[in-house]
Amino acid sequence: MSRSKQSIGFHPRRSGAAGRHRASCAAVLALATALLAAACGSGTSGTASAAAPPAGYKPGVLDRQFAGTTIDVLLPPWGAMPSADLAQFTKQTGIKVDLQTLSWDSIHDKVATSESAGIAPADVTEVDWSWVGQFGAADWYTPLGAWLPSSLIQSSQVSAIFKYQGAQIAMPYNIDWRSSVINMTDFKKAGIDTAPTTWSQLISDAKRIKAKGIVQYPIGLPLSVTEGGATPWFALTKAEGGQVLTSADAPTFGSPSSAGGQALSFEATLYKDGLVPPGETSLTDVQTTSLFESGQVAFVMSQSPGDLAVMTTPSASKVAHDQIDFVPMPGPDGPAKATFGLPEGLGIPKQSTHKGAAAMFIAWWEQRSQLLTSYDNPNMGNLPPVTSVLKYLSADNKLVDGAEVLRILPTVKPLFPNGTPGWYPQFSTDVSTMIQSVVEGKEQVAAALSSLASQTRSLQSSG
Repeated sequence: MSRSKQSIGFHPRRSGAAGRHRASCAAVLALATALLAAACGSGTSGTASAAAPPAGYKPGVLDRQFAGTTIDVLLPPWGAMPSADLAQFTKQTGIKVDLQTLSWDSIHDKVATSESAGIAPADVTEVDWSWVGQFGAADWYTPLGAWLPSSLIQSSQVSAIFKYQGAQIAMPYNIDWRSSVINMTDFKKAGIDTAPTTWSQLISDAKRIKAKGIVQYPIGLPLSVTEGGATPWFALTKAEGGQVLTSADAPTFGSPSSAGGQALSFEATLYKDGLVPPGETSLTDVQTTSLFESGQVAFVMSQSPGDLAVMTTPSASKVAHDQIDFVPMPGPDGPAKATFGLPEGLGIPKQSTHKGAAAMFIAWWEQRSQLLTSYDNPNMGNLPPVTSVLKYLSADNKLVDGAEVLRILPTVKPLFPNGTPGWYPQFSTDVSTMIQSVVEGKEQVAAALSSLASQTRSLQSSG
């Protein structure tokens, strides 16, 4: 489908939740592992962490019960709610907000060092989807079930991603997932009028585009040893209807016939057949998106809906005037049955002594007006995690390819049925290393899968 080029959309401020700021994941994991062990034996469940809602507290109600309180909020730059909006929150509740921004990695490190020492890093902090296992296992965050109304928690398609052993430890303030983006103008030049829905169809279409000289390497697929290199494999595994890990965090991909095995073989075929730029083995997902925007590839395998706005903006994209469509990822037998979410959330550290005011702030942020500000503000650009708000944006022609985004939305699920494990960063690195080894022909699919399964079982047993 085509769309109005006047539509605005999610402003991409980093390379999607999977690979955008995680160059130091291995170091972060090592730090978190050491601090988590310390926290588990340090007894950080003091008075602050054990506090329950005070008498008269009404979850989700914005009143002046905590007037005069000042809360510290710690978020990445795209969480910098404008001061004028924060002033409105203060006017309504009497709660002052001291909002500080740090880089994504720095927030993770500050939370880990502070909470393990029994000190609150802030009253509200960033909680990335990939941190849930680490932070949940360390018991660093306040379960929000008693502090927020269940209707609010259930309003988000991806709130379950922030559950750890059944406890809601954060609320999403944005949403992200992986589908595909296609330049239908290039496909139509090759005589192809419909987007590919299966792996075999994609291979056939890409070969036709390549043979006609429209694009030398039609498919963008990051294959570097980064989280962005692992993400497409996760998405392809979900597209096939499979799981990456079992509900007990055990590997599901030990054989070539598994969903993960088929996904790996498919990636290897794309690379071997010359359908993916050979330089992708050293490119991040951000750089792969740039290949699409510059017209060097016609299809990106695993793409965030957040990049659509720039792709369709003439000043930022050479293909903005082409027909750019956001579609479900192809699967082995048809469109993807499911994809996975990579949201970011707002959580309350257990050491916070202002939990009521902090919860009120989260409830305020989750209101439509604040979600719209967070979306529209050029310094933020957070795609709202609430379905009703996304529908509102689509109806108002402010969501690029809104109808397709909403059609895919119900298929967005947690990547891991048991929640994100604490050892996820190392696992992600192991996955991307395996993929690169296979596509470069250094290792066979069966041997690579067996090795990854063994590494994963080792992480499982040590975690």
